[in-house]
Amino acid sequence: MRSFGADTRMPTVAAVLDLIRERRTVSRVELAEATGMTQATMTHAVRKLMAMGFVHEVGKARSSNGMPRRLVELVPEASYQVGIQFDRYTAVGVVIDLAGATVVRRDLPGAGDRHPEEVLLEYAGAVDTMLDAASIPREKVLGIGLATHGPQDRGKGVLLTPQPSPDWREFPLAARLQEATGLPVALENDATAAGIGVQAKADAASNFAVVFMSGGIGAGVIIDGHPYRGATSNGVELGHISVEARGPRCACGNRGCLDMISGPAGVTGQAMRNRSLISRLGLGKDTLTDFLAIGRAAASGDAEAEVLIDTSKQHLAIATITLVNLFDVGRVVLAGAAFAEFGDVYLDALQEDLDESVFMRHVHSVQVRLAENPADAPAVGAAMVVLRDLLESPGEFPTPAT
Repeated sequence: MRSFGADTRMPTVAAVLDLIRERRTVSRVELAEATGMTQATMTHAVRKLMAMGFVHEVGKARSSNGMPRRLVELVPEASYQVGIQFDRYTAVGVVIDLAGATVVRRDLPGAGDRHPEEVLLEYAGAVDTMLDAASIPREKVLGIGLATHGPQDRGKGVLLTPQPSPDWREFPLAARLQEATGLPVALENDATAAGIGVQAKADAASNFAVVFMSGGIGAGVIIDGHPYRGATSNGVELGHISVEARGPRCACGNRGCLDMISGPAGVTGQAMRNRSLISRLGLGKDTLTDFLAIGRAAASGDAEAEVLIDTSKQHLAIATITLVNLFDVGRVVLAGAAFAEFGDVYLDALQEDLDESVFMRHVHSVQVRLAENPADAPAVGAAMVVLRDLLESPGEFPTPAT
């Protein structure tokens, strides 16, 4: 381990790395112009990244005034990060390089009703398998990002909720996975991770919101390239926006929450009261599997399934309009396993409602789109969090292996 001093962890360095990743080959002058940083600050940041082995010079280019400018670019193979996103029903594991490209991907079992120790040991084995498959030496792996539902304490690496079972509340997830793998582990909210994963495929200084739907509904917001975290990294709980003021009481204490009415649990709960629908669609497996079956049936013209999905779309649009009005973003991205198969159905409905109802629609448009890989975005983002945390936190930074 080599210490580069506290200033190497400045957000400046992370922002510069993101911009180099986006621009691919770029000069220090161009970086300074794009960020508004002084030439001296930019030169200092680039030197730090070069000392870490993340960036190298690749020649010179003539500028408009005829003076040569030194060009720098990322070294993708300088380091790797692992990302795992899981909930009760599904999980995805990835290994990405420094450029954010996915080197290995695996579908993994969800947590189900199992004890967290059993789940984490299985994921630790999956990490070994993925790294071996890509022939990546451990010394080049910066760590593991673990994306899951909230509320959570990121600093302690624990969940603050008894979901999916009471055993998970304050279980030392990050510490135990670190013990099992020997790699540093960072915990992240799944919706925020999805936003960071989407950002890795977009512009570094972007502003957008992510609507995340897998076992439940959440949201993340990226402002000027940085995730909005709130006071405890548990903000932007889209699933707990009330869409029915006199609706049923939610476990969170609110009434008529989006998640319990029109999320996967709400939709499947309504479907399970319809014997005909249960029989036709073979429902009764798990919440996400049943929800996807209902979505497929709706897309195929099943009238009763269509009613359920249409209601879900209407309520999701209400909550998303509120989200956009609060943060004034110009883009909404749909991510998560529930959008992977028939996200287009939700996309069209959301776009129509946002075009008609967003407060700032006369100032700028708001575009809705699907993430490039809706199911993978949270795992990719979780892996990116490992690098962000290392760049922005005090302490020693590992020297990449050569």
